[in-house]
Amino acid sequence: MPDGTAASPSTAAAQTTQSARGGFLMRKVAEHFATSPVAFEIRMPDGSVQPFGQGAPEFRVLLHSPAGLKALSSLDEGRFADAYLAGDIDLEGDMLRPFALRQGMGDFHLITTVWRFLQPLLMGQVKTNRAAISSHYDIDPKFFLSLLDPITPCYTQGVYEAEDETLDVATTRKFAYCFEKLGLKAGDHILEIGPGWGAWFEYASARGVKCTGISISQASIDYLNGRAKELGRDWELIFSDLLAYKTDRKYDAIVIMGVIEHLPQYDKVLAKFMELLKPGGNIFLDGSACIKKYELSSFMVKYIYPGNHSFLVLHDFMTQLAKTPLSMKECFSDRWSYFLTFKQWAINFDNNKNFVIDNFGEFNYRRFRLYLWGAAYEFYSRSLDCYRLILHYPGDNPAI
Repeated sequence: MPDGTAASPSTAAAQTTQSARGGFLMRKVAEHFATSPVAFEIRMPDGSVQPFGQGAPEFRVLLHSPAGLKALSSLDEGRFADAYLAGDIDLEGDMLRPFALRQGMGDFHLITTVWRFLQPLLMGQVKTNRAAISSHYDIDPKFFLSLLDPITPCYTQGVYEAEDETLDVATTRKFAYCFEKLGLKAGDHILEIGPGWGAWFEYASARGVKCTGISISQASIDYLNGRAKELGRDWELIFSDLLAYKTDRKYDAIVIMGVIEHLPQYDKVLAKFMELLKPGGNIFLDGSACIKKYELSSFMVKYIYPGNHSFLVLHDFMTQLAKTPLSMKECFSDRWSYFLTFKQWAINFDNNKNFVIDNFGEFNYRRFRLYLWGAAYEFYSRSLDCYRLILHYPGDNPAI
C-alpha cells in the first residue's frame, strides 16, 4: 500500500512553487542588503539563518511566515511595519539598529497620504484634531504610565545634563527652567494646552500657581480630575480644542509641552496665544521638529498620529511669528535630551511588556514598541530635532 503521509503530486508541486518563490524573495533581500553598514541576521521560517554586514549581528529579524518574508522583500517600511504588527515578523537585539536600514526602503502609500489631508478639508481641523487625539490618547492611563517616568509622568522630553541621569531628574530640571523663564510666582494663573497626566500641574500648583488645562482627550481629563482630588488641588480641566477655546479670561502664562505637533496651523495658534495671554506674559513651547512640513511615515499616520499631524517646522513657525507682536526670547535645541527620553520610555515599555500585553493586547504593545524605538533612532540620527522656545507678548513697558 502507498504511504498515507506522502504528499500528493499537486501538494508537492505547490510546495516546490512556494519554495521557489521564497528563494526568489530571499535573493531580492540578499541583493539589497549585500553591503549593509549594519551587521544583522535574518532567521527564515524554516529556522535557517542568513547573516548580513560585517562582524557580530547587532539585531535579528525573525520571519515567522511567508507573509513576513513577502513584506520584508517588498523593501517598503510601511509593509514591514504591518507585518511586524501582525506578528509575521519579530525583532530581537539592539532595537535602535534596525531603523538604520530605513534609508534604503520605500514608503509610498497614496491612499494613506491623500486621506490625511482630505480629512481636515472634509471634517474641519477641530474635528480632525479630536479624532486624531482620541485615537492616540483615549486609552486607559495605565497604558501610558507603563512607559512614562513613574515619579514625573510627563509625555515630552526632559532636559538632560548627563546621559546617566534619571528621567525624573531631567524632567524636574525642565520644569524648573519653565517655571523660571515664565517668571511665575505664587498666585499666577497659567493655561496648559494638553496637560497629559499632570506632572507639570503638580510641580506648578505645589508652588502656588493656579492651573487650568484644556484637552481633547477625555481619558486625560478624567485621570487629572481624579488626581486633583487625591492631591487636594483645584485644577480646572476643560474639554476643548485650542482653536475652539473661548474665554474672557487672560492668563499670566501659557504652557504647551509637546503639543504643537498636533497644531500645524501656526498663524491660528499664535493668534490664539495673543487672545488668551495677558500683555507682558510669556509662553513656554517645545516640540519635536523636522525641516519639512507634514513629513511622517505611513506607519505613524496609520497607527500613531493620524490626521495632518506635523512635527514643528521652525522656519515656518518663525515666519508666522514675525507677523505678530509676539517675540522670541530664547530658543534651544533639545535633540539629544529627546533621544535619551524616548530611549528610556522604550526601555520602560519593554520592561512592562507582559503587563501591556495582558491588559491592552499584543497589537498595542507592538505598535508602541515600534513607535518608541523608531522615534528614539530618529533623534539619535538627527532626522528629528527638538526645540524649546520662550515667547513673549509685549506689554506697556518697553524694557520688558
